[in-house]
Amino acid sequence: MQAESGAEAMSKKRILLIVTIFMIVLTAFRFGWIHLHAKPEHPPIEAGVLDLRGWDQLSDYAIGLDGEWEFYPNLLLNELGEQTESEYVQVPDDWTGTEGMEGSFGYGTYRLVIHVDDDLNETFGFRVHSIYSSSKFYVNGELIGQAGQPSDEKSSYEPLNNPYSAYVEIDGGNELEVMIQVANFHDPNEGGIGHSISFGLEEPLRSEMKLVEGIAIFACVIYLFHALYGFVLFLIGNRDRRLFFFSVVLLCTVIGTFIGERFIFEWFSFSFEWRNDILYVAGIIGGYSLLQCIRDFLPRFMTRKVLTLYEIACLISLVLVLILPVSLNLRIEAIYLTLMLLPTLLLIALMFKSTIAIDQDRIFLLLASIAAVGSLFWLVAMHTFNMMMVSYPFDLLIALTCLSTYWFKQYFNRLKESQQLATKLTEADRQKDQFLADVAHEMRNPLHGIINISQAVSEREKDQLTERSRQDLTLLNDVGRRMSLLLNDLLELARFRENRITLHKKAVSVQSAASAVISMLSYMVDERPITLRQDMSDELPPAVADENRLIQILFNLVHNAIKYSESGDIVIRGTYENERIHLAVEDQGQGMTAADIEAIFQPYEQVRGTQSNEGGFGLGLSICKQLVELHGCTLNVDSTLDKGSIFSFTLPVASESVGEHNQVTSVIVENSSWNEVAAITNESQSDVAGTIHLLVVDDDRVNLKVLESVFFEEYYQLCTVVSGAHALEKLDRGKWDIVISDVMMPQMTGYELTEQIRKNYSMTELPVLLLTAYNHDIDIEAGFRAGANDYVSKPVNGLELKARVESLVEMKRSVKEALRLEAAWLQAQIKPHFIINTFNAIVALSRIDLEKMDGLIEELSQYIRYSIHFQNADDMIPLKDELQLVRSYVTIEQERFPDYFEVEWKVDETLELSVPPLVIQTIVENAIQHGLLKRPKRGLLEVKVHDRGSFVEVSVSDNGHGIEKSRIHHLLDRGEESMHSGIGLANTNYRLKQLFGRGLQLESELGVGTSVSFKIPK
Repeated sequence: MQAESGAEAMSKKRILLIVTIFMIVLTAFRFGWIHLHAKPEHPPIEAGVLDLRGWDQLSDYAIGLDGEWEFYPNLLLNELGEQTESEYVQVPDDWTGTEGMEGSFGYGTYRLVIHVDDDLNETFGFRVHSIYSSSKFYVNGELIGQAGQPSDEKSSYEPLNNPYSAYVEIDGGNELEVMIQVANFHDPNEGGIGHSISFGLEEPLRSEMKLVEGIAIFACVIYLFHALYGFVLFLIGNRDRRLFFFSVVLLCTVIGTFIGERFIFEWFSFSFEWRNDILYVAGIIGGYSLLQCIRDFLPRFMTRKVLTLYEIACLISLVLVLILPVSLNLRIEAIYLTLMLLPTLLLIALMFKSTIAIDQDRIFLLLASIAAVGSLFWLVAMHTFNMMMVSYPFDLLIALTCLSTYWFKQYFNRLKESQQLATKLTEADRQKDQFLADVAHEMRNPLHGIINISQAVSEREKDQLTERSRQDLTLLNDVGRRMSLLLNDLLELARFRENRITLHKKAVSVQSAASAVISMLSYMVDERPITLRQDMSDELPPAVADENRLIQILFNLVHNAIKYSESGDIVIRGTYENERIHLAVEDQGQGMTAADIEAIFQPYEQVRGTQSNEGGFGLGLSICKQLVELHGCTLNVDSTLDKGSIFSFTLPVASESVGEHNQVTSVIVENSSWNEVAAITNESQSDVAGTIHLLVVDDDRVNLKVLESVFFEEYYQLCTVVSGAHALEKLDRGKWDIVISDVMMPQMTGYELTEQIRKNYSMTELPVLLLTAYNHDIDIEAGFRAGANDYVSKPVNGLELKARVESLVEMKRSVKEALRLEAAWLQAQIKPHFIINTFNAIVALSRIDLEKMDGLIEELSQYIRYSIHFQNADDMIPLKDELQLVRSYVTIEQERFPDYFEVEWKVDETLELSVPPLVIQTIVENAIQHGLLKRPKRGLLEVKVHDRGSFVEVSVSDNGHGIEKSRIHHLLDRGEESMHSGIGLANTNYRLKQLFGRGLQLESELGVGTSVSFKIPK
C-alpha cells in the first residue's frame, strides 16, 4: 500500500510487534516507578487511631493517613467534648452519603489520634493536598494550618482549596490528636477530604515534596521547550497553523499540570473562583487546539458539521466560565470536561482506525496515542481507587515526544522538498549563467588569436604595409575588441550574481576618465555625424571611486548613447555641487518611453528601434546600475522620446587625506587606437638588459603562434612546448628566465605545472606567469596558491604581456645580483672572534713551538688573502683557489683544537673547473663548528672531489653531532635560516640552484654525523 510523504508502508505484523514492545516498555517503567517509590507496610488506621509505636521506618518515610477516621458531622471542633457523638468514615473519600450529611454541602470535623514512640522528640509534618472546600488543621488543640475559612454559616464561610503544609513539635509526649475542621458550600460534586494527607518526620516529608515538585517542574520545562520550538517553526516557516495550535496545547498542558499538582497555589495567591476558571479555560482552549491539530485527518463530514458545532460549544463554554459564578460552573463541570476530553478520545480513535495506513511517520502518532491512553487510564485508576503514587509524567512526555517527532518530521519533509526544489531552481539558474560564461570563454580564445596576431603583424610589418592594409588591420583589431566587450559583459554579469565584485576606491580624476572613454570610443563615430566631447572644468576636484569601474560605467553609458543615436552631440558633463561630483552622459538620440525606462536596467533588456543595429546582449546598463550602486550612489535617467536621454549619478569628492594617500592617476589617451590604451607606451625597446629566455607552455598551437608573434624581437629567446611534462623536461636541460603557461591543459594543468616547478625553484629563482581565460577570483587565487608570480587574462594585450614578462625577469635578475653581492660580502667578512682566537693560539705557540707558530701565521695569512681576494665578487672561481682557502681554514682549526678531529682529503687534483666562491669553505666550517666540535671524542672530517663523467661531485662528511630531521629543511630555507643563523648554508644552496638548477643534498642522523654534497656539471 502506498504511503504518504514518501514513507515506506509497514506490515500489520510489524505494527503489532512495535505496539506490543512499546506497551510492555511503558508498563514496565510504570511498575518500576511504583516499586521504586513504594512505601513500606505500616500499621493501619482503625477506629480513628494510628499506632506507630515500634515502627522503626518512620524516620525514613512519609506515609499517607488513609483509613478509618472519626468524623463529627455538623460540628466544628478543635478539641473533643465529653458527650459528642461521632461516626467512623473512610479517608480519603467524599462525605456525600455519610449519616448526618445532606449531599456534598455541609460542615464537620475529622479526628485522628496518632501514637508514636516516647523517645521521638522530633518535628512532625502534615501535607494537605486537597480538602473541599475550606479547612482548619489542629494538632493537640493548636491551629497549625488552614485554607479558607470553615464556618457553619455560608455567609461567614470562605472557600479556598489550596494545598498547605503544617509542622508540630512533640516535647515529652507520644500522642498527636489531629482535628480537621471542614466546610463546603460551593462544590456540589464533592465534600470532605478528597485526597490523602501525608504524615511523617519533617525531613523525609520535605524530601518527598521536593521530589514531586521537581518532577512536575521538569515535565513542564520539557512541555515549554517543545511549545517554544513549535512556535518558532511556525513563525519562521510557512505559518502552518497546526504548529501554532500544537504550541497552545502544550501551554495548556503546563497550566493543567501546575494546577493538578497544585504547586501554583503556593507560589501565587488565587481565589477559589479564579482557580476553577483558569482550569476550565485552559482545558477548553487545549481541547480546541488539539482538535485543530488533527482536523486534517478527520473525515470530511466531521470537518464541516461536527467541528463547527464543537467550536461553537467551546466559545459558549468560555463565555459561561467567565460570567457564571463558581457554584454554577461546578454544577456543569461535566460539560467542560467533555469538551476537554472529546478531542483526546477522537485522536485516539482516529489513530487506531488509521493503523491500516501506518507508515514510518504515522507510527509515531499511534505510539503517542497509546502513551496518552495509558496515562489517562492510570489517572482514572488512581482517582477511582484513591491510589497513592509519586507523580509520573513520563507517559505524557513520551506521548509528547512521539507526537512532536511526527509533526517535526512532517515539517522537515516539507522543508526538505522546498529546499530541494529551490536547489534545483538555483542550479538551473547557475547552469544558465555558467553556460553563458562558458560560451564567452570559448569565444574569447579565438579572439585572443585575432587581436594579438593583427596587433603583432601591425608592429612587425609596419614599414612594409600599405596604408589600406594598416587600416584593415586596425579595423580587424577594433572589431575583435568590440566582441571582447560583449563577452566581458556576460562574464561581468556572472560576477555580480556571485557577489565577486570588489571596489578599490581612491582619488580619481574624472576629466581623465572621461577623456579615456572618448578616446576609446571615437572609432565608432568616425563616419557618422556624431560628436563626442566632455564638458568639465579643469578645476573640478578628484572624486572617490574605483578608477577601472568608473571608466567602465562611463564607457557603457557612452557606448549605449552611440548605439541609439544617429547624429548630434554626446557629452560627458561634470559639475561640482554640495561636496559631490555630478556626472552625466547626454545624447540627442531616439530617447525612451516611461515603460522603456522601467525595463532598461533589467538584464537582457534592450530598447528596440530603427537605430538599434549595433547588436549586443542588453547587459551594459544593468551592469552600470549595479556598479553605481556599489559606489553608494543611484543611476538616474531622464529621457524624452525622439529628443534624447540623460544618465546621471554622483560621486563624493576626495578629501585631502585621500588625495595625499592615493595620487590621482591620469588615464588620458593620446591616440584613439584601442591598442594604445595600455599600462605602457608603444616603445619597442626592452627595459631589461640581455637576452630573455622564455619557456611557453600551451596545448593550443594557435596560441603558441600568437605568443611567437608577440615576442618577435631579437632579445626574446622563445621555446614552446605543448604539455606540462615537456616543460619539466626542458627545465631539467636548460636555464630559463621565465615560464609562461596556459591554465587549462590536458594531463597537467597550469596549476599542477606550477606546483611541480615550485618543488625545485622558488618564486624569485624562476618566475611563472599564467594565462587564464576565466579571470574569476577563485581561479586567480588557485594560481597564486600554486606558486604563480602573476597572471594575465585572455585575450591578452601584447604590450601588457611583454611589460609583465620584463618586470618579472628584472625582478629575478635583481634578486640574483643581490645574492651575488651577499655572497661577496660573506666572503669578505672576517669574523672577529675567529681572528682573535687564532692570534691567541699564535701567542701560545710562541712560548713552546716557534716552528708551529710560523706555520700557523702562514695559514692565517693565506686565509685572509683568499677571503678578501677581488675575484671573490665573481660568480665562479677556480677550484684550486677554493680548496686552498679551505685547507688554510682547516689547518688553523686543527691547530686550535688539536684533539678534536682529523681530516681526510680525497680530491682529484687534475680537475680543472670553476666553483662558486666560498661554497666548500661554508660547508666545511659548518661541519667543524656544529658537528665535530660538539663531539665528545675525536672525530673525522672527509672532503671529497670526484669526477663522475658528466659532472663533478663535491662531498663533505663528518661523524659529529648530527642534525635533527625536523631541522634539515629549515637549514636550506633562506627565510627560516635568515632569522636564526645568517646566510651560510641557505645562501650556498640558493646560489647553487641559481647556477646549476640543483642545490645541496644534506643527509644527517643525530649522534651519527652529517654529509653535505653538490654536483657541478662540466
